[in-house]
Amino acid sequence: MTKAAKKPKFERIRYFFPFQLVLIHLKRNHFLLFFWLFLFAITTRSFADKFGIPDLFLGPEYQGQVGLASFAMLGFTLGSFIMAFNIYSYILHAKRFPFLGTTSRPFLKYCINNFIIPVSFVLTYIVCSSIFLRTTELLPYPAIILNMLAFIGGNAGFILLAILYFFPTNKNLFKLTGKSAEEYEEIVKKRAKGLHRMPNIESASSSVRSWKVVTYLAHPFKIILARDSRHYDPATLLQVFYQNHVNASLFELIIVAIFLIIGAFQFVPFFEIPAAASACLVLTVMLMVISITMSWLKGWTLSVLIGLIVIINILSGEYLFLNQPNFGYGINYEKEPIPYSIASINERGPTASEIDKDRKSQIAILDNWLKEKQKGNKELKPKLILVNTSGGGLRSALWTMKTLQSCEAAVNQSLFKDIRLISGSSGGMIGAAYYRELYARSPENLEGRIGEKFLNDISKDVLNRVLFSFATNDIFIRFRKREIAGHSYTLDRGMTFEDQLNQNTGFVFSKPISYHDEAVKKGKIPMMILAPTIINDGRRLLISSQDLAFLSHDKSLEQLHLGVENIEFRRFFREYNPDSLLWSSALRMNATFPYILPYASLPTEPMTHVLDAGLRDNYGMKVTAEYILSLKDWIEENTSGVILLQIRDTEKGKEPKGGKSTIADKITNPIGSFYGNFFQGQSYNMDQVLELTQASLSVPVHSVPFELRFGTEDHIALSWHLTALDKKRVTASIDKPWNQESLKMLKELLESEHGD
Repeated sequence: MTKAAKKPKFERIRYFFPFQLVLIHLKRNHFLLFFWLFLFAITTRSFADKFGIPDLFLGPEYQGQVGLASFAMLGFTLGSFIMAFNIYSYILHAKRFPFLGTTSRPFLKYCINNFIIPVSFVLTYIVCSSIFLRTTELLPYPAIILNMLAFIGGNAGFILLAILYFFPTNKNLFKLTGKSAEEYEEIVKKRAKGLHRMPNIESASSSVRSWKVVTYLAHPFKIILARDSRHYDPATLLQVFYQNHVNASLFELIIVAIFLIIGAFQFVPFFEIPAAASACLVLTVMLMVISITMSWLKGWTLSVLIGLIVIINILSGEYLFLNQPNFGYGINYEKEPIPYSIASINERGPTASEIDKDRKSQIAILDNWLKEKQKGNKELKPKLILVNTSGGGLRSALWTMKTLQSCEAAVNQSLFKDIRLISGSSGGMIGAAYYRELYARSPENLEGRIGEKFLNDISKDVLNRVLFSFATNDIFIRFRKREIAGHSYTLDRGMTFEDQLNQNTGFVFSKPISYHDEAVKKGKIPMMILAPTIINDGRRLLISSQDLAFLSHDKSLEQLHLGVENIEFRRFFREYNPDSLLWSSALRMNATFPYILPYASLPTEPMTHVLDAGLRDNYGMKVTAEYILSLKDWIEENTSGVILLQIRDTEKGKEPKGGKSTIADKITNPIGSFYGNFFQGQSYNMDQVLELTQASLSVPVHSVPFELRFGTEDHIALSWHLTALDKKRVTASIDKPWNQESLKMLKELLESEHGD
């Protein structure tokens, strides 16, 4: 009987190969475990739940549908990550388990025994996804079961393909040397008699400490004793592992090549895989690149990778092909960039006469609107309606759309023709812009803009294609181009975002910002002002089809030493075809959530970069206040007051946070409080601006708030992806008592204008 056979049951369990692999991962594979921790955190909604990232994993979409295809793709790409995990750890640790070299197909045995972490994750995913599909995507149980089977099938499919590759290439000690186990037993006997000299184990693998293994899985349903490998040639055992490393590296190179090929077809709908699958592919490629590097560089891997990152980062400041900027599509970047400095800002800013001219142009627009309102009643002083809408991704876009639909339906007239200005940030402005486009097509056809179809269109997923573009294109060197308005631009996830948004909305945003210039001038549709934040210095870039110098501060107030806050896009970039900027680009620039979308760069030296308008004014109140104060005299003379439709995707007044404070809280609270209360602080500033604005007018300013309120139990993600339940919660919120009260208030205010 062998020594292994005499081992007590406790040792057979303690030194069970799968348990030993978990221990070695915990001790030595912290980097690798971070990837698994990320996946577990996403799946259990412990990370990024506020931004809806877990929803993309638990209910993956493919071509707009959560179904068998999307789950099969996610399972398939997760299978690639599992195999990358096996390959990476095999290359690192197989030599610590020399008995593997004596088994048939060592790498396959390693994968079978390395099952605990992957299987734990798969089971966790199945449970969490099933709950999500039932409670959030509202799917019946049979559909959930089929989806889970598709997920498992896709996962098993990739693993099976990998095994088929390794079957003919995977050799053990006996295949490599041509000797049988019996021949090695004879060597042991001769060694005992001093007739056979074994190689020096220390010289073969002096730095490798073997881990004890007593039992292992020969296949998924059979546990056997590990062969004692001490009498085998250590150098030959290492050779077994090395040839397996080479085969694994070739497999990895094939997968990376396939990944890059798929990326080349990212604009073909068939290849637009779910966002979660894209994330798995990124993790897979990262692991494979590192493991390939480790196969070649051994202990130098980390040093070389850090060195490459440092060198690439330094070179990226000089060579744009390593750090290609994103563009505002339609702008001419081929001309020499203009300086961006305090001197150029002052030089290109409006003069006093230009400010006065633009103010008169705005008054002419308001006069055109007033003539239409006063037909049949020259004494009528109507209410001037202005819209402020907040950021918040698709939830805000959908909420803004639903609110405007409900407002128009409630007052039984074309409310939208009385709105003179729309300002705000991010998703809210996208929803408002979509509604304005529908109104511009057919102002008298209310049904042409309040149907369910339009709510469905504005709330369709945008994130899947964006993340796929990031995974397959943006993290590598981008080389493909597209021509727009006679200029060539690099393809990236910014363009992907605009493409998807246009597809969802019938390509209404594929026109330049100047498209509605005449309609705005004639007072037929409201003016929209976008105000993305210039991250170089915190100023705001004002984008509109109209000249906006009237929103600049009065040149006569020089004694106040006021700084220039607003950069007027059309005036500052007048030589760069500003009117050709696509509406989709302007809206994206106004809604650029960091990291998800690339910030757009403008043709200046140094380059100016713009991010979400919400960084400075999430509710658009500053633009509204500047508009009111600049046109104060006209408003007081010709209107009976101002109505502010304030469309917010969060509750205005929230209960303050409390509870016990830990040591970690004391460390994180100073920073966490700033970011956690960032938009609440903006809300207080908005109220103060509103109060000061009212104090400066002799006519009343009425605030009519529409709030999308939700708690932790009915959370709606701030994301460019909404679940079926999210959409129901958003659209149903208009029926909440506080929003119905606001509809009633709006109706009464509009009815009262005829009696003023």
